[in-house]
Order: sequence, then C-alpha cells, then structure tokens
Amino acid sequence: MDYTICVVEDERVSRTMIIEMLKKMGINRIVASTNGQTALDKLQTQRADLIISDWHMPVMDGLEFFRAVKKEEAFKDTPFLMVTVEDSKEKVVEALKWGIRDYIVKPLSKDSFENKVKTLLKF
Repeated sequence: MDYTICVVEDERVSRTMIIEMLKKMGINRIVASTNGQTALDKLQTQRADLIISDWHMPVMDGLEFFRAVKKEEAFKDTPFLMVTVEDSKEKVVEALKWGIRDYIVKPLSKDSFENKVKTLLKF
C-alpha cells in the first residue's frame, strides 16, 4: 500500500501493536511518535494519509494534538483516528465536541482496527 500513517502512542507495547497491525495490512510507511508535540514536529516535513493517536500522552495529549493538526492547512482534511482507553460517555462527547469523528477503544481488536483504517483510507 502506498500510504503513510502517523502513529502517536506513548506506550511502547501499544505503539508496536498498532505498527504491526498496519504492516500486516501492507502499510509499511509509518511515522511513529511518543507524544503529540514530536508528531507535530515530524508532520512539518512529512505528509500523512492517516493519523492514529492515543488520547493520554505526556507533553501534548491526543486532543491537543488533534486541535493543533487541524489548524494546519496541509492536514485539515487528513483522517484522524483516536485510540484510547476512554470509553465514558462524557469523554466521547468531549471528543465529538472538538471534532473527532473516528474513535476506537482499547484493547484493539484486529478486525475492528483494520476495518476502521480501511474505511478511513478508502481502500
């Protein structure tokens, strides 16, 4: 697949699992970061077809990262998938309020993750 995916996840095990699932889907161009700020820095010089981000991270969390990315003209239309342990109604409403439309709760199931990624990439 000729896609570049930005994966933003501070937990090494979760980040590795997401990257491995993407590779099994045939996606090998992956830009990985451990927080929103380093991802934002990398995105200044690297395009991404999809951004997958955890919510809870140090330095810049996923919600702050989402808001910062969507201010950038180059990324305002880039699909953004929030991956998190947050499943309370209040947190889902908060994410929706800020414009996050695609949300998946950990632990990730291979099938639901792959389906969501395929839908967002339109393949």
